[in-house]
Amino acid sequence: MNIIYKIKLYLHLLIYRGLKEKFQYSQNGEDLFLIEYFKDVSKGHYIDIGAFHPFRSSNTYKLYKKGWSGINIDLSKKTIDLFELARPKDINLNLAVSDKKKKITIYQNKDMSKWNTINAKWASMYLKNPILREVDSDTLNNILENYNFKSNNFHLINIDAEGSELSILKNIDFDKYKFKLILTGGQYTEDEQDEVVTLLNSKNYKYLKSISDTDIFANKNYSY
Repeated sequence: MNIIYKIKLYLHLLIYRGLKEKFQYSQNGEDLFLIEYFKDVSKGHYIDIGAFHPFRSSNTYKLYKKGWSGINIDLSKKTIDLFELARPKDINLNLAVSDKKKKITIYQNKDMSKWNTINAKWASMYLKNPILREVDSDTLNNILENYNFKSNNFHLINIDAEGSELSILKNIDFDKYKFKLILTGGQYTEDEQDEVVTLLNSKNYKYLKSISDTDIFANKNYSY
């Protein structure tokens, strides 16, 4: 990594992290809910798809500070470079999560943005004159198989993929991989939301609550 670029990343992290711990890092208090929900779990594991930033609007940073670790996946190389510096205990991947291993077009608002997406329909509705480029993509199943986890059970998966949440969920092998909580971003239509609920209900995940645009589902039969 170029030394000047690395210095710029550290300055960026200092600005957004600050000198003191913040009460809340997530956008709408999701991290406060998660800390309370998992108060008895000192070293859990998470998957964060569409991770965006190690601190800013992060649903997993407070868990990381508690001793948790996991996988962060994002379309932006800069995002993942920041994660590599700020959260070295995590696995940090500059990838898109899709239906198979392939090159895929992403639609960018800017290099590092919560609005970047692989969903062309979503991009046409929300992005004006997006920048198009190609990145590697793979299924979540393949990504998880590449790493030697002690268990296929994870405490948490957070999916905020700007219109691709349903597609990602459809391609997860729920027979192999289990999650105590699933958090999905609210960037889908009402019909898609109904489909998400139906799909997750069929996999034994029941709707628990919503925090703003984030829907939370729990697996009552989960064991780690």
